[in-house]
Amino acid sequence: MRRLYRYWSAHPPVHELVAAFLGVTAPAEPPPLVAAADDPSGIGAMILRFPDGKVKAH
Repeated sequence: MRRLYRYWSAHPPVHELVAAFLGVTAPAEPPPLVAAADDPSGIGAMILRFPDGKVKAH
């Protein structure tokens, strides 16, 4: 962490500085997934059924 802090002191992350200056913040939560109408395989609906990526056996 000290090495990273020293590096950032010499070379600050410009994108973070600009975002802070402009007041840009990340969204609190990611936007919800929406099934696409042009999904002939149906994989989008399958992904929506298992948002955490885990398929549980009953």
